[in-house]
Amino acid sequence: MPTNPEYPSDFSYENLDALSWTQRRDLACQTIESIEREGISEERIGLFFALADDSKWEVRKEVAHALLLVPDEHFPRLAAKLVEDSNSFVRQMAERALDRRRRGVQVSEKKQKGLTHVQDQYKLIEKKFGPKAAVMALKMAERLYDTIVATTVHDMKNVLTPLQSGISTLKGHLTEGNLDITLFRKSIDKMQNQSEMLLRMLDDILTYSQMTPDQRHRERVRHIVNDAHMMVLDAFEASERYPCEVHIDFEIPENLMVDVARYQIIRATSNIIKNAYEAFAIDPLTFKAGHIHVLARTIDQERIEIIVKDNGMGLSPDELEEVRRFAPGGTSKKAHGTGFGLPIAKRKIEDHNGALRIDSTEDIGTKVTITLPIVAEGEVE
Repeated sequence: MPTNPEYPSDFSYENLDALSWTQRRDLACQTIESIEREGISEERIGLFFALADDSKWEVRKEVAHALLLVPDEHFPRLAAKLVEDSNSFVRQMAERALDRRRRGVQVSEKKQKGLTHVQDQYKLIEKKFGPKAAVMALKMAERLYDTIVATTVHDMKNVLTPLQSGISTLKGHLTEGNLDITLFRKSIDKMQNQSEMLLRMLDDILTYSQMTPDQRHRERVRHIVNDAHMMVLDAFEASERYPCEVHIDFEIPENLMVDVARYQIIRATSNIIKNAYEAFAIDPLTFKAGHIHVLARTIDQERIEIIVKDNGMGLSPDELEEVRRFAPGGTSKKAHGTGFGLPIAKRKIEDHNGALRIDSTEDIGTKVTITLPIVAEGEVE
């Protein structure tokens, strides 16, 4: 029961007509706030259904806005009522809520599917090799998980610490009344770069952890490489980095085809091409002249390879050994990467039953070879 003194003392949910339409709208808003604070109740659900039939679209829109708060058992009926509303604003609000609800369900299902897959693999190891081997595999996975989490958290703190310091500095200047526009712009630009770096890191972590779809489609290798290259150039442009001095050429037969999950292989290839460009980076914004050659060809009747070769800075033997570990968050000569590029590429390529190999010599260059089966497992050409 509402406690607002503007409501009549004898008000009940069965007597909504006693309120003005603005009071009914306010009642909807207050009910939403109550649900967010205290949770749902049958009384509040009843009010939502009553207000969903209100004569004023402004009231119905508030109910549509709150659809995500409605429990599963009531959601379909209330959503169906609002997506067929006579007012376009109400319909749009209800459709957005439906879309967000679907996306939430999909994410939940993917997480559950991933967990079920891991549990099934654990049971398979236990059945095939015994409980001792299964426990050993589980402990190895846990140690790897702990290592990745520790490295990732460390890298995030390296970004967040100067970001937090920059915020404190700006607050100090404001307190002191020091409103130097040049100083503020410089500090904000730096903080923006740090926040963008953190977003890239989070995006890479998400990509690394996501399962590769099982569906495969026949794609032209030339199109895959072209799209990957455009993705790299777009990313450089977005961060105002222009590797104009680096020349790249392609040697890819027009008829070369492969069965892949398109986006995952494009993402893997783009990470490798981006690394090739960055082999010529003098600093985050400056690139020296250099050359990248991308070659694709068939190895035999069952496999193709994509080779990305550059004549950039290359890697020392110790650096190459570290890179070949493909550990997420691993470091290299570049100071502005997230450390997830090559691990993502390796994981997505191996999910296609392919392989990734890196060869490099310091001051001479690097060669990365992607090997992929022409036909997806279980399919016939």
